[in-house]
Amino acid sequence: MNVFISPFVNALMWFYGLFGNLGWSVITVTILIKLILFPIIWPSLKSAKKMTELQPRLKKLQEKYGKDKEGLAKAQMDFYKEEGINPLSGCLPNLLQVAVLIIFFSAFNLVLGVMEGKNKLADLNSHLIPAVKVAENFKFNQDFMGMDLATTPAKLFGVGYSFNWILVGILLLGSALLQYFSSKLMMPAIKTDEKIIKETKDKEDDMMSMMRTQSLYMMPAMTVFIGWSFSVGMLLYWFVNSAVMLGQQLMANKAK
Repeated sequence: MNVFISPFVNALMWFYGLFGNLGWSVITVTILIKLILFPIIWPSLKSAKKMTELQPRLKKLQEKYGKDKEGLAKAQMDFYKEEGINPLSGCLPNLLQVAVLIIFFSAFNLVLGVMEGKNKLADLNSHLIPAVKVAENFKFNQDFMGMDLATTPAKLFGVGYSFNWILVGILLLGSALLQYFSSKLMMPAIKTDEKIIKETKDKEDDMMSMMRTQSLYMMPAMTVFIGWSFSVGMLLYWFVNSAVMLGQQLMANKAK
């Protein structure tokens, strides 16, 4: 795991040394991660967009083959091959996002743990290249816009109104809204799909449509639920990550 965490730790500490602020370091590293992964994710985003556009034609195949599942599977695979798309490619952005989240979470907690005195400085330096290593008397700062990056919404709950609540609310609810709009980009195709489903009596179609509609609201709800126990630093990462992801999806939707 260290081989994956170390580049993130080095990036966080390098930009921390440049800005003197861990919050701006998190923002910069998050954007860099999205830019580095962009060439990998871009084909998947375009393929996912094309899949949504082809939903009506796929429904016609389902109507044609009816209960002939084997014939339908073969027809669908031929259809995908003809259109030059991979039906599973849309999963790649989500899988990468989860993988990076786990690694970034470990790297950020290591750095934050040293700042709070929970982790040893030697543990941090073991991940750092010589040019980024920190001295024993190094003064850490975990403040961002007057807010402690180590705190969580759960810790702030019940302590009364403060400006921190506004910032945390923007990060937490903003991340959920960005997730919602990302999912909403799929809705035009889903609405077209539902019109076709109403004309058929296939229960599997009804179930798939319901699951897609529920996912529109499930991801934002999960973002709020999980983010409630996240540190502000991780909420900052999630907010910036979601914003850049939405921008990339908009680019894919406009691309020909």
